[in-house]
Amino acid sequence: MSDFAHSEARYLALVYRQLMRHLDEELAPADLGPGRYLYLYALQAKDGRRQQELADALGLDKAAVTRALARLEEDGFIRREADKEDGRATRVFLTSKGRAKQAFLEGAASNSLEKLLRPLTVVERERFGKLLAKIALPLLDP
Repeated sequence: MSDFAHSEARYLALVYRQLMRHLDEELAPADLGPGRYLYLYALQAKDGRRQQELADALGLDKAAVTRALARLEEDGFIRREADKEDGRATRVFLTSKGRAKQAFLEGAASNSLEKLLRPLTVVERERFGKLLAKIALPLLDP
């Protein structure tokens, strides 16, 4: 019988929850939770993505993306418009308010990761990042 209390699955879950706590603390002044942050961060990397492309990049289902984008649009961080090449698709763009958050979001992400990774040496951080990428990258490109 496996020991779930000391399994990789449990450790990954604990690390994820702690990262979300750190991000929540960092993002509180901007009234952005960790979930909404992901969309703005992804759009800062590539603005004007199709909504489905954004869902795929984040590994989230279409319905969750639609709900989150509706809230971000309501709050003035993004705008959505029909794709000129494919009227069935929707493209998502940052507004000036959304773009103005770039430095804040980068700082929040950096501070959150620093808190989380503080116990690791530089070499351990590099190794940890490479191992996570080895696991995660194939999941983003099915």
